[in-house]
Amino acid sequence: MAWLPDNPRRRVVITGLGVVAPNGIGKDSWWQAIVEGRSGIDWITSFDTSGLYCRIAGQVKDFVAEDFMSKRSARMAGRFAHFAVAASRLATEDAGLELNGIDPFRTGAAFGTSLAGVGNISDDMYHRFETEGADGLVPSMATEMAAHAATSRVFIELGLKGPNATSGTGCVASLDSIAVGCDALRSGQAEVMIAGGTEACISKGVMTLLCKQRVLTHHNSHPAQASRPFDYTRDGLVLSEGSGAVVLETLEHARERGANIYAEVRGYGSTTEAKRMIAAQASGEELARAFEAALLCGKVGPEQIDYICAHGIGTREYDIADTNAIKKVLGQRAYNVPVSSIKSSTGQAFAAGGAFQVVSACMTLATGMIPPTINYRVPDPACDLDYVPNQARRARVDMVMTNSHSFGGSHAALILGRCTNGI
Repeated sequence: MAWLPDNPRRRVVITGLGVVAPNGIGKDSWWQAIVEGRSGIDWITSFDTSGLYCRIAGQVKDFVAEDFMSKRSARMAGRFAHFAVAASRLATEDAGLELNGIDPFRTGAAFGTSLAGVGNISDDMYHRFETEGADGLVPSMATEMAAHAATSRVFIELGLKGPNATSGTGCVASLDSIAVGCDALRSGQAEVMIAGGTEACISKGVMTLLCKQRVLTHHNSHPAQASRPFDYTRDGLVLSEGSGAVVLETLEHARERGANIYAEVRGYGSTTEAKRMIAAQASGEELARAFEAALLCGKVGPEQIDYICAHGIGTREYDIADTNAIKKVLGQRAYNVPVSSIKSSTGQAFAAGGAFQVVSACMTLATGMIPPTINYRVPDPACDLDYVPNQARRARVDMVMTNSHSFGGSHAALILGRCTNGI
């Protein structure tokens, strides 16, 4: 992928941030929770969890879909589409974008998701079919459950008509969608792209399956302390939900309208382990290759990385893979570069998690605050880097590397930098 960061028409920047998360809705309230280390994990209240060993999750509360979309659309669309539209509106508002003043055919969106409408729509569909038969089914369920429904709803509600894409690459789908958005801008197909990820799969069916896979944590007694990335006592992820979105523009377009610029997208890399569907390769070899590809793409040296916003989901192999990959790429300097996981407070929202990380990285560049990895109490000899334990840290950060890791062994890495006049 040949990105040309020296041309303002091809340099892509982030000018708007939108978040719908268990510990905050909207960039400002969410970021305050992240910096303060306030968890969004709590007991599940939307269904009976008595038969499950894991009874906690990161549920988005106090969310009203009609605040962001028409009542008719809210009634028909799935929860994952609700979140995507809300995050997109919040991002465009934060960017100060007047969409009515931009050619709709030059404005597009790309969103990623892991399980799409597998959650409230599928649960409702199966319940109706079991209790009422075919007469109980609503025709729109077929389209609203599909992965592309969220992206489509963003287009319908915001009046977009330009390039569109949906990524189904699991937890790496947000970073993949941002890469797609960058390509649309660099190629001249669009002037503005909204990109991110969305997920709403906290349901009895999904929780039951994940419990059967044994990937969820057993730490139920204190929900806020359950997500423990890089900690020796970690034993699994905490499922979460929500959506994150960013507004992407070419540097030229952003400067012309006097936009506030959070970050420049410098590089992207993608690899896969090609081994198993669930378990990760602890060596970190493939993730290291994704990091190296992103560095090469952005013409960035490993010595320029100031902070790493890691995947860090709290499972043993995945966290070790993160750690080992960072060591392979940064060498001895890895011990001096802060690494943290915001999933310690948000939980693992699958595709949306990568978008949360990108928003967080942008806020770190903007504020100089590195968010903490909360619930870090017992060091793991296999995870021996600086994970910014429990307290946020102020630092000069000009370049951030972030990564996501999905089922099937997929890896994606994205590099964000402070926007300057030069390269």
